[in-house]
Amino acid sequence: MSESYIQLPPDSTGKKVRAIYNPVTGSYEEVNQAKNIEAVNPVYAVSVSASTVSANKHHLTIWNGSTYYIRILYVIASMHTTATVTGYIMQYIMQRASAVSGGTALTIMKLDPRYPELPTGISAYTGATVTLKEAPIAIFAVNPEDTGASAYMIFKPPVPIVIQPSEGITIQQYATAGVGLFNAVIYFSVEMIRP
Repeated sequence: MSESYIQLPPDSTGKKVRAIYNPVTGSYEEVNQAKNIEAVNPVYAVSVSASTVSANKHHLTIWNGSTYYIRILYVIASMHTTATVTGYIMQYIMQRASAVSGGTALTIMKLDPRYPELPTGISAYTGATVTLKEAPIAIFAVNPEDTGASAYMIFKPPVPIVIQPSEGITIQQYATAGVGLFNAVIYFSVEMIRP
């Protein structure tokens, strides 16, 4: 999207534009309207619930096989148990991915039913085989123990994490099995209008 203008006909006929009259200068001034970019781009959510813990498992992975950019807005990671367990704080690592294959497909939901359908090629998985691209973007530490604290983490990056076409993002468990069940939700927008 680029800046442009419209040509107006002579006064009192045809199109109008909003303006504010400044009596000090005796002139009309242009009115600008601005919206947060996430208010105009569609926002989606994908989640994994009760994912069995396993060393090095990729619990939630998004793959961007579209021509659009994805903007990661918010992540919630948590643990829960279905019985009394003795555990320890476990580490989950969020990283970009250069390749994703296999796994079980997850459903991506619109936050507003009026949003357009998700662009073809954007998909999400649990238990996928993932090729990691670079160093971690975020690290979560959560505790599965039934009496433990820190059972969830909320991560809102200082700016949205941008995932380009032919790239993904994943939340991977560290190289220890552990106990409990892992849950995560990722909220993301599709950049249909550039910031």
